[in-house]
Amino acid sequence: MLQFTEGEISHIKKKARTFPKALEQLKKDVQEVLEQPVLVPKTGIGNWYHYYFCPDCSVKLVFDRNDGSRHKCPSCGRVFEGEPYDSSWWWLVSMENYAAVCQMGLLYLATGEQNYARRAIAIMTEYARYYRDYEVHGDIPYNGPGKVAAQTLDEANFLRSFAIAYDLLEGAMTREQKDGVRDGMLLPGAEFLRKHRHRQIHNHEVIINSAIGIIGLLFDREDYIREAVYGEYGILYQLEHGMLPDHMWFEGSFGYHFYALASFFTFEKFALHTKHSHISHPNYRAMMELPFCYLEPGFSLPMLNDTSSGDHTSDLWIYEFAYREMGGEKLLYILNQLYRKKERNNPEAFFYGVDELPECAPALGDYHVPEGEFGCSILRGKGGRYLLFKHDAYGGEHDHYDRLSISYQALGRRIAPDLGTTGYGALLHYDYYKNTGSHNTVMIGEENQAPVSGRLTRYEVRDGVTYVEAQADWGAPYQMPDSFTIVAWSEENYKNVKMERKIAWTQEYFAEVFIVRGADKELPVDWIMHFSGEMQERPEGEEREALSQKKPYKYLHGVRRGRLPENGTYRIDYEDEGVTTSVYGMAQGQELVTAKGPDNPSVSELSYLIERRFGGEAVFAHVIASRAADDPGEASVLEVAFEKGERELRVKVRDQSGGNREFCFRLFTRETSTMISVTNFTPAQAGRQEFV
Repeated sequence: MLQFTEGEISHIKKKARTFPKALEQLKKDVQEVLEQPVLVPKTGIGNWYHYYFCPDCSVKLVFDRNDGSRHKCPSCGRVFEGEPYDSSWWWLVSMENYAAVCQMGLLYLATGEQNYARRAIAIMTEYARYYRDYEVHGDIPYNGPGKVAAQTLDEANFLRSFAIAYDLLEGAMTREQKDGVRDGMLLPGAEFLRKHRHRQIHNHEVIINSAIGIIGLLFDREDYIREAVYGEYGILYQLEHGMLPDHMWFEGSFGYHFYALASFFTFEKFALHTKHSHISHPNYRAMMELPFCYLEPGFSLPMLNDTSSGDHTSDLWIYEFAYREMGGEKLLYILNQLYRKKERNNPEAFFYGVDELPECAPALGDYHVPEGEFGCSILRGKGGRYLLFKHDAYGGEHDHYDRLSISYQALGRRIAPDLGTTGYGALLHYDYYKNTGSHNTVMIGEENQAPVSGRLTRYEVRDGVTYVEAQADWGAPYQMPDSFTIVAWSEENYKNVKMERKIAWTQEYFAEVFIVRGADKELPVDWIMHFSGEMQERPEGEEREALSQKKPYKYLHGVRRGRLPENGTYRIDYEDEGVTTSVYGMAQGQELVTAKGPDNPSVSELSYLIERRFGGEAVFAHVIASRAADDPGEASVLEVAFEKGERELRVKVRDQSGGNREFCFRLFTRETSTMISVTNFTPAQAGRQEFV
């Protein structure tokens, strides 16, 4: 066996006797596959997992292993029949099969119980009977085809899992069974992956490499190992070129950050006791430590780019293996938090974790990349206030075209969230969630932002105020990531545009100024925010059925369009379960649009606030403050005034405690380093501080 040494196997068996409860969940997970007849497709019929979603509610359908013809939505109750649901159901069967076979292999290793080995071997040998004759099929975007599945990515997951199980169960297999699985499925499967892989940096290629590499280690195929581990676009190449300078996986999504790491580590677990392991590579630690900096209140991670909603706890189980091999306070903290409300009884902890986790409590602070670099900034305040400012680089296929967007939460509520996405086969994935207009940023001409690298241009803390400034400049040189992508944006609308967002963050509220220049004067420039909860009093305006027929605006309803005064301040309040968020905006004659649109999942809704201006240059300015209705003593904003000049904009804020602040933002400066000044006035003192 390659995966575990004799000493490790002995320790696992001892733990199984001493802590049998740790294996109970694993036994429950495989019970259905263990007890029911072997269910394996005789033809290559498996279709895309992401087609198994309700097109109306954007939620996954209820999978019933015993019914492959009726597929029910858990939200609206609608039942779907026929394609693509029936063939997607077959792929879900195969997913359940390969996961259960791996789990039964681990249970056999830990307990020696023969029933797990017999059923796992029966499933593997049944697939091996048909695998060679499975037809090549699949037309999934960004993907090569599959045989048992509809894409090369899924084929790799399937083959890799059976290769791992083969290693675990080889001692219980006959020579005929071993030869059949090796020659009927694993080796021809590896050849199929080699034929259909792509020359790109991508999580898919990490998975495909790990599958080819594991099969190479299993059967001592040096040609497979050279290609998958050391070749161009192999595992080491992906690790060293796929991690960005800020230590984020280039696709910019924590879902794919962990998806890539899970495949890196799947290979490392298998190769750990061979000369082909690279678990000590510094990029592994860097990528594992980064999520610590992003942790939201309540121990969750931001929904950046193509990250779907739901419980992502299982993503964090890979910290068990990482902490065992690397150690470190940040990794330990995440594990400690993970088990505050959950028992430590998952397979990763049992088979790959240390026996005991010591306590640690490092402080969570603000985070930002160095000035001049792309990435994100995280700002924290009182009452669980948390702001993520996204000034990162375009991430390829899984990007959301939302440079300079923000997401904000406070007092236990998601106030202005990043929505992430839903299943990729659901209509709203491409039509709604991925688009610039469903994010808290600026969109020009109702078209998606073209690829660009954001850049942090200023970060400074002075007298309790944090100032963060970033820009996206479509006139600057830019190089696309080395990854396939489909054009879903407008180069024309953004080709001469430069955007800047400046944020002054206090413990209770924040002021923000969004500056746009270089836009086509005939195109609308839309500042967009969406808020959880209900608008308390809608501004006057004209009712419309829709704002636009372009995506994502075509999904907005209850649209009201009005015109703001030429000067002054407008205010709109949103109420969400006892938390009131007030938006104070600078009125300068722009159009104001309010509407409702889909949340995630789309069975619930958000409130949209859109300011629309025309002209080559535009400035939007706001103060956003949240307060708890049941805490009247909490300081809150009472009054905001805006004074806009040719080169600077002053934002004056008076709060409930009697304090006054004036923020002075520079406008349309040509220098790379801009200035903000903050003046505080209270009855007892007056003073002026400058960020220079």
